Amino acid sequence: MFIKCDKVTKENLELAIKIQNIIFPKENGALNLKASVDNSLNEKAYGKNFRKSADYWLCKNERDEDIGITGIYSYQEYLGDAWCGWFGILPAHQGQRYGKTLFLWTMEEAKKMGFENFRLYTDLIDNKTAVNLYKKVGMIEEPYVAEDMGDEKIVIFSKSLISDNFQKFGNKKLFLKKQEEIQAKANLEE
Repeated sequence: MFIKCDKVTKENLELAIKIQNIIFPKENGALNLKASVDNSLNEKAYGKNFRKSADYWLCKNERDEDIGITGIYSYQEYLGDAWCGWFGILPAHQGQRYGKTLFLWTMEEAKKMGFENFRLYTDLIDNKTAVNLYKKVGMIEEPYVAEDMGDEKIVIFSKSLISDNFQKFGNKKLFLKKQEEIQAKANLEE
């Protein structure tokens, strides 16, 4: 299956935000996408020692139609781990195997970037289709219990990019509440 991915830049940033909002209508990832284009926003919003990098891609099919978005970011504290961000397929293109192709492309890109592990966090309730995909590609699931997330049932999925043996993420903090607060504040300031 053919997929072409173009990095999010200043020129296509508004389209990336629009696609992210269509795929995730309850979540606004504009700050993350803007910070991937302008790293100073990353530092300004999250602080100097929080995120190391963030890259996002807009994805098209063989007919040059926008089909989705994907991203890779990393935390200063966990340098060997690539975290998948805003991975999703537009509703009109779901169920056509683009999701699996794009997800495998994202993992391969993380490996090329030198990361050892590929991880993501998600909510089991709202993302059942994606969760099935993560399991099909061999990711290991573990509950996220380092923070009280209220009613949300957050899990972390992990897979090694370099071997069959790897460590689960464990009971380490991702500061998800802090990230939610920063994003909410940034959305109010827009």
